[in-house]
Amino acid sequence: MLDSAVAWGSKAQEVLHRYANFSVAEHQENLAYNEILTNPDVLSDYTLKFFGPEGPYPVYEDESQLETRGYPTQAIQDYMGQFPAPPAASAPQQPENFWGSFKQQMDVDPSNAWRLLNQAQPQVVANKLFVME
Repeated sequence: MLDSAVAWGSKAQEVLHRYANFSVAEHQENLAYNEILTNPDVLSDYTLKFFGPEGPYPVYEDESQLETRGYPTQAIQDYMGQFPAPPAASAPQQPENFWGSFKQQMDVDPSNAWRLLNQAQPQVVANKLFVME
């Protein structure tokens, strides 16, 4: 029984030491981030190194620098012709039939019902709002 208690104690001590090391490392990392974000000079230096020629995301300022390895400079093919045309809105309806066609459009394709509202005469919508009040 004493052996198991000693083993448990040594295991707990090892876990506490690992947690203490982790906690110290996290605190130091937090201080470094705080320094970068609160000191403009350090932030400027870090940004220049990050986007500089040796950083992971270098920024090039002229076309000759773009020819370096890892940056494709070939023209991208135009794929705009392959997209389908958007659905066209139907012709504006007469006021007495407008709300019926609007309801039908809402049942069939609610995402395009706004097109009917855009084509409606202002008086049609105003009358509907007056009736609703």
